[in-house]
Amino acid sequence: MRTLLTAVLVMLFVSFAYAQKISIEQFKRVKKDLLNQTPLSKDKKQATLDLLTDEKGFTFKADGKTDVQAEEGDGKLTLLTPHKTKFLVVKHPDYGQLTWKVPTKKGLKKKKHYQANLLTDKPGKEYKLSKQWVVFKVTPENAILQVDSTLSLIRNGTAQFNLPVGKHPYRVEAPFYEVLEDTLELADSAKLFVPVVLQSFYSYLTVQTPLADGTIYLDGQPIGTRRATSGHLQAGDHHLVVMRDTVCYYDAVVNVRSGEKKVMELTMTDLQPRPSFTRRAISPGIEREEVEDMAVKPDTATVQQTLAMAPVTITTADNTTEIWINREPMAYGKWEGQLTQGYYTIQTRKDGLESKPIFVWIDDNQPVMMDLSAPMASYGLLNIHSNVVGATIFINGVEVGQTPCVVENLPAEKPCEIRLTSEGYREATGTVTPIGNDMVDVELKMKLE
Repeated sequence: MRTLLTAVLVMLFVSFAYAQKISIEQFKRVKKDLLNQTPLSKDKKQATLDLLTDEKGFTFKADGKTDVQAEEGDGKLTLLTPHKTKFLVVKHPDYGQLTWKVPTKKGLKKKKHYQANLLTDKPGKEYKLSKQWVVFKVTPENAILQVDSTLSLIRNGTAQFNLPVGKHPYRVEAPFYEVLEDTLELADSAKLFVPVVLQSFYSYLTVQTPLADGTIYLDGQPIGTRRATSGHLQAGDHHLVVMRDTVCYYDAVVNVRSGEKKVMELTMTDLQPRPSFTRRAISPGIEREEVEDMAVKPDTATVQQTLAMAPVTITTADNTTEIWINREPMAYGKWEGQLTQGYYTIQTRKDGLESKPIFVWIDDNQPVMMDLSAPMASYGLLNIHSNVVGATIFINGVEVGQTPCVVENLPAEKPCEIRLTSEGYREATGTVTPIGNDMVDVELKMKLE
C-alpha cells in the first residue's frame, strides 16, 4: 500500500513538474491589421487561436475531450476550437502536459481571432534567441512602413518590431516620395538599426539673373525677380522665361531630374532681347488678339527665322470652357491662330477649376490640332489617425477605412466632416479642408465612454 501511494505521489510530482515546462501567456484578441491591408482569418463556426512558438510536436484537446489539429505557420500554430471552449489540454513528448484555462468568461468564441505565446522550458536545452528587435529610423518622419505583411504608420520617424531571426522584406512609402523596397536580415546577436531616407518625387529649380527688375517665369507663372526658387516640380521639362517689362530676355526649356535641386545662374551673355507678345481679353467665343511687340529690331534673316509660324487649332468640350496659353486667356470653346517656334503651356479653366498644364513644343510650320477636356477638380489627401487604432472613419457620412489611414482623392477646398467611431469610446468629430496636391495631417482623440 505504501509503495502504491509513493508511486502515485511520484506521478503527480512528475506531472506537475512537466506542467511547469509549458505555459501560455499574453493572451489577447486580434483585430484587423492596420489599414486593412492584410485580411484577418476567421471561422463562422469555430474560434481561431494562434499560438506563437517555434516548437513542434504538440497535441491539443479542447475542453479535454475534442482533438484539435494545429496548422503550422511561420513561428506559430493555428488552432480552430469549438465555440465557447473553456480550457485547452496541451501535450508534448519532451515538455509534458498543461491544462490551460481560457482567461475569458465565455471562453473562445466563434468568428473571433485570438493570439497567445506558447512557451516551453526543458532542463539542459540550449536556448537560442528566435526573435530579435529591429529599429527603423525613417525620413520623412510620417510614413507608412510594411514589414512582411504588417503595416504600421510611422510617427516621429521611428518604429520598432520584434521579429523572427532571418530575412524580412520591408516597404516604406509616403505621399510625394518614391517608394523604397528592400530586405533586412536579423541575427540573434544584436538589435538591428535600419536607417531609411526616402527620395522626394519633387524637384526644385533656382534661377538667378543680373536683371534687377526682370521677372522670372516658370511654366507661365512668375516665381520672383533676380533670384527665385520654384515650388514643388515634377521631374521633366519646364519652360523658363525671363522678362523685363514686355521684352523677353530668356526663353528656354529646362530639364530637371527627379529629386534634383537645380541652380541656374544666368549671365548677361545668356540674356538676349527677343520678340514677345501681349494679348488682351475679349468676350467668350471671340478669339483674342495677338499683338507683336518687337523690343529689338534684329536683321531680316533673324526676323524671318524667329517669326516662322505654325497654324494651331485648340478646341474644348464646350463653349463655356476657357482656353489659356502661357497662363493668358485666349478664347472660349475654340481658338485658332499661329504660334512661333517655342515651348507653350496650354490649360483650360471652367467654373473656378483649372486643368493640369499641357506642355507643347512648336518646332516647325506644320499644323497642330489639340482637343482638350474640361478641367478636373484639384484633389488632396488626409492623413487621419487617433489614439485609438482601428477606429472606423466616416467622411461626410461615408465609411472610408480605419485609423490610421491616408485617404486620397478628396476634392480640394471643400470641407470634409470627419467622424470616428469605436466600441467603448465616444465619437470624435472634426472638420478639415483638403489642400490641392498636398496632405493634411488630422489627429482626433477619442475618450472612453
